[in-house]
Amino acid sequence: DLGFKVIGVFVELPFYERKPSEVRNFSKFANLDELLILKAGEDYLEIVKNPKFGYGKGANPCIDCRAYMLKRVKEIAKGAIIATGEVLGQRPKSQKLSAFRKVEKLCELEGRVLRPLSGKILPETVYEKEGIVSREKLLSIKGRSRKKQIELLKKFRLDFGKLPTPSGGCLLTDPQFSKRVFDLIEHEELNMDNVKLLKLGRHFRLGTCKLVLGRNEAENRKLLELKKEEDYLLKAMCPSPVGILRGKECNRYLELAGKILARYSDCEQSATIRVEKNGKVIKTFQAEKLESVEDYRI
Repeated sequence: DLGFKVIGVFVELPFYERKPSEVRNFSKFANLDELLILKAGEDYLEIVKNPKFGYGKGANPCIDCRAYMLKRVKEIAKGAIIATGEVLGQRPKSQKLSAFRKVEKLCELEGRVLRPLSGKILPETVYEKEGIVSREKLLSIKGRSRKKQIELLKKFRLDFGKLPTPSGGCLLTDPQFSKRVFDLIEHEELNMDNVKLLKLGRHFRLGTCKLVLGRNEAENRKLLELKKEEDYLLKAMCPSPVGILRGKECNRYLELAGKILARYSDCEQSATIRVEKNGKVIKTFQAEKLESVEDYRI
């Protein structure tokens, strides 16, 4: 109605639970003129490894993450208005006024990020000063409550599925998941291939190697899909999880990996472990069930 062409931009991050398909559905309900989906790459993982403004309670580099997304948007904006759905005070680390300023400075977008939901209680943007956007039409939402946002969704008859909680959506805020991320960072193994394994199964650190065991048939199938040529595939000769052993010099840890896998198998006291690599069986051995795995669990 105001003569603007509205282009939605979704930056697909490896640790964020909102799926592109959900965003596509919402864009149809919202009658966006266009939707662009930008996939984060290895450059994003560099931010997770070394965030300029540090982490939150987990492995979440919230301020640096916001800046990464805005930089990606800036690359395609070509001088257009950049607007976000951020709300002042909604998230404790990344949505304070000081955080907004840090993000804008990192992106060289000072005063050029419009946050319509809280615009009336934020400093004027360039767009308001130039008369492109009317400040009177902006809202003054603040805080962690989602009541106002839900009212807006109902008013405009929009369906975004389950609205994320103020602290939800990002796996990097989860304490247990963060341990797995920090383990990869510590061992210089944080890459997209390894990130794909983080959401699956039980994880164990065996020296220079990582062992991942499936917890059910669905995870076993997914692990087989994600297995790389250089990985070791372990399976007991009885009902058991699938095990993927990945890292450097993993042949040194096959016996230990077999004992851990045996613990989660349906075998009695020990299990016959079969090890495959590149589609070939390279070793078969008997492994006693390990009494405790806590020294190795991530």
